[in-house]
Amino acid sequence: MNVQPKDDSIIRQWQVLANVCQDAESQARLARLLNHIHRLSVRQAASAHAEIETAYFLAQAGFSVAFLEATGGRTADLECYEGSHRFFVEVTVIQSTQGVTRKSMDVRLQPHQIVESSDEFFEQALVKRLLSRMAEKARQLERYCAPVILAVSIPDLPWGKGRPQEIPPLDLQRLAAMLVGVLVEVPQFSALLLTCWKAPARESRNPIRIRQVSWVTRPPGDSQDPRIRLLATNPAARYRLTPRELRIVQDAM
Repeated sequence: MNVQPKDDSIIRQWQVLANVCQDAESQARLARLLNHIHRLSVRQAASAHAEIETAYFLAQAGFSVAFLEATGGRTADLECYEGSHRFFVEVTVIQSTQGVTRKSMDVRLQPHQIVESSDEFFEQALVKRLLSRMAEKARQLERYCAPVILAVSIPDLPWGKGRPQEIPPLDLQRLAAMLVGVLVEVPQFSALLLTCWKAPARESRNPIRIRQVSWVTRPPGDSQDPRIRLLATNPAARYRLTPRELRIVQDAM
């Protein structure tokens, strides 16, 4: 199979997971994910890529990771342990279609929410999409009586018609504030792990950070790691991750 460099990385990650996740459910799920990677285009296989990359990230962090077979869309994707404490991870992908522009019909902001700056508009549009996806996933996982991380992967940038559309660097401090406001409305989720592969981050001018949010940014040109990895914990969560689990994820970022 002819694969792009990032696909080579995904295959290597898959091989590591296939060696460490030996239970029957994990092996069945991994076989299905590998089939998607071989059979589908990179874009169509984005969900499989995200699931493998997230599981690999958590396994490398030191968690015990197992894949869960989908049963009518009512289960999470991953079951993780840190010692005897268990939490679940639901992986989802947000991909661009025709791009996020002021005239986008996909995101309808209220008049008081529309601001003049294009970067603020993009961030608000992103939070709108996250809110919609979180509401969908919260219904899916409403019966879980354990901590749940929603892992959202954004593999690409918005595209306009015919040519790439530049995206303003994300103001992570402003985005963090909006995400915390969104999370408290979805107590099913203990935390949101946001991975942006190509979106740049604006240089921070304010050293103050929101206590519930941490992030790591990287320069362009590194195809092995995302440009932005952000973890937002939910202060209103029904079931919370332990301080040690949060610290492990933050250190691995």
